[in-house]
Amino acid sequence: MTSNADLVTIASMFQYFLMGELLIFSICLLVIQIRTRAVYIWQFSNAVALLGNLFLMQVIGAFEGTTSPLGEALIVLALAIKALSFADRGLTQKSNRIASIFLIIGLVPIVIGFVLEETNFRLMLISISGIFLSLSAIFYLIRNKYWIGLSSLKYCVSVLFVYCVIYIFTLSTAYPIGSRTRFIPVDGVIPYTVIIVAVLVFFFHMTFIGLIIGRQARENNFTSRKSLRIQQASNQAKTNEKASAALAEERYHLLKMLTHEVRQPLNTAQATLDTISQQLRRGQTEPENIQQTLLKAQSTINAIVLSISNSILGATLITQGRPSQLHSVDVCDVCQLALFDLDPSQRGRIQQKFEQPVIYADADPIILRLAIRNLLENALKYSPSGTPILFEMVTDEEKLALVIRVTNTRNEKSTLSADIFERNKRGVDRLYEGSGLGLYIVRAVAELHHGDVSYHLVHGNQVAFELSIPA
Repeated sequence: MTSNADLVTIASMFQYFLMGELLIFSICLLVIQIRTRAVYIWQFSNAVALLGNLFLMQVIGAFEGTTSPLGEALIVLALAIKALSFADRGLTQKSNRIASIFLIIGLVPIVIGFVLEETNFRLMLISISGIFLSLSAIFYLIRNKYWIGLSSLKYCVSVLFVYCVIYIFTLSTAYPIGSRTRFIPVDGVIPYTVIIVAVLVFFFHMTFIGLIIGRQARENNFTSRKSLRIQQASNQAKTNEKASAALAEERYHLLKMLTHEVRQPLNTAQATLDTISQQLRRGQTEPENIQQTLLKAQSTINAIVLSISNSILGATLITQGRPSQLHSVDVCDVCQLALFDLDPSQRGRIQQKFEQPVIYADADPIILRLAIRNLLENALKYSPSGTPILFEMVTDEEKLALVIRVTNTRNEKSTLSADIFERNKRGVDRLYEGSGLGLYIVRAVAELHHGDVSYHLVHGNQVAFELSIPA
């Protein structure tokens, strides 16, 4: 049997080891610089446990064969404080209620044991406190959303479960009541409890450090994702702001173009009506004069309608607010409607040459009609007065496309440029009225029909514009 002196040495060694663990892990928590409520509570519990172990060391060193009531109470109290470090904020919350009940039950035996001081019931009271406080820590852990999902959680719960088993074992050694078994060596018995507790404290601190590091990493990840979302939202807001500013600018320019396009034809129409009014007042009612004046007024009104249509459709296409509505239509009928939109005095210049009297294709008849009208108006405007305009519609077997071709003679060789289909671009800027929106509309309509538009020179001074859509 081991002598009591040797047992005291063993017990003292592990008691120093236990106190060293508490001190070292407290320093480690300071070094990793994680400032949370759980860490502060844990550090405070380590300080209480160190103080309790100092009182126990005095008893072991003096070999008094008994324990220190104050030391035991402080050590068990330290476990209660550690349990609180796992709790969610607000001990009265639903997630904390069961654990808090266990905590209160576990604190009652500590108070009783401390009041009774030296009593044969102390070992039993300490064991009961340890069981309920360990269960309290377990319930705080598994019901706190901040710890759920961390990889270290199961290890921490396992250590606390082992604590429960040890306290159950020590509770069994308290029988028969009055047993002298203590945490210090007596009667040649090795203090296994001190040794096991020293080992468990090591793993308990390791699992706690793993918990707080994992929680900190998760919070950092959450903060990073939140910052990223805020940055993305900010970038999106800036993008939307720029898009809104660009859209506002586009609408402003379209409004200016609409005003410019309509102002002059309106003035011309007003002048024409004034002329008719003057002729009527003067008694100049010859049918030829009235008819000529009315035709001029009708031509002016047609120009106004075309300008308004182009501007509205241009705004629609630019802002992408009008999706194309393609369905099978007779393109020949659409071409005839576009012809009737022209100035009656100019229709005689148009020479039609359709491959077939009826040609069907998937198209939006409204915007296709406007595009064809723009091509014809462009040919009439930029060709010498009285020259013929060839209006053709053929099927391109190679491209599987329907080609609407308008061929006219050019006034000048400089009337064409590579960017003529861009918005606000015109072949001639000083000799003719216009905003450069017509051919841009033609290109946009071609794209909505999954086709294209182009031009090429034929027979020297003639140019052919081709609008192609899938046949």
